[in-house]
Amino acid sequence: MMNKLNEQPDETGTDNNQHSDRRILHPVRSRNDWPRIAPEGEAMRRIAVVDTETTGLAVEHHQIIELCMAVVLVNDAGRIAAVEVVRSGLVDPGHPLTAEIAELTGLTDQDLAGRSIDEEQVAEMLASCDGVVAYNAAFDRPFVEKMIDRHVPVPWGCAMADMPWRKLGFESGPQGYLLNQAGYYMPSAHRAKDDVLALIQLLDHVCADGETVMAKTLAAMDAPAWRFEAQGAPYGYKDDLREQRYRWAWGRLHDVWHKHVRAEAYQAELDWYVSTIGKDPVIVPLPASERYRFHTTWTQA
Repeated sequence: MMNKLNEQPDETGTDNNQHSDRRILHPVRSRNDWPRIAPEGEAMRRIAVVDTETTGLAVEHHQIIELCMAVVLVNDAGRIAAVEVVRSGLVDPGHPLTAEIAELTGLTDQDLAGRSIDEEQVAEMLASCDGVVAYNAAFDRPFVEKMIDRHVPVPWGCAMADMPWRKLGFESGPQGYLLNQAGYYMPSAHRAKDDVLALIQLLDHVCADGETVMAKTLAAMDAPAWRFEAQGAPYGYKDDLREQRYRWAWGRLHDVWHKHVRAEAYQAELDWYVSTIGKDPVIVPLPASERYRFHTTWTQA
């Protein structure tokens, strides 16, 4: 049966407290702890916050079994002024879940039997927003675009890759670990709605420099970036490229090592490439509407 994404019920929660010499962790705020309407007269950006649960890690072979999407309103200071809606839905993958995925998500084959999500509704929600944020956008975006079978040209930001966590005094790691360092804990995890509410909480956290995680993520989304492609690099340089965190893309008109490069790293990356490989890379502008897509869907350089 075809199901629309459903508004999610409430759970209890409390706001975070200030840092002290003894850290108290508070539960992530529930859906009903967030306003649904932003104050009038303030400029707001509509941002979709997305999380997926899937049958596995490889988008070529696996698929979404649960999707949650919240639409939040963000003011000029980067604070989340309202959470308009939180919707989620389940998808029957057409085969039994592995024991690992069932244990990880808490979902069963019975939970998923006959379930589906209206892909048009998902695409319309994405298109209605000024941007999308996921904790690991390079994972979630390819699965979402596979499910809806189209590219919605909306900017995407990544709360993991776009954030200078270490510079802000955090030890980087999974979303739940960062959330703990911000003073919160997830009452449950690895269900999409729980992860979205936890990400909203983390995005609204004010860092030591006075800016929120959301403000920093959106600033990175708005900033220019490029894809450096090692087209024509001799095979013998593959280990150098791998150590420099280039990734291998296959299945396009040509196979290629590539790297997402931000403005602050541009010159250093170019200098490294020229001194190591001996020539310039192919440099492709990478607007946020193209970032974190699966490599077989890139625009050809």
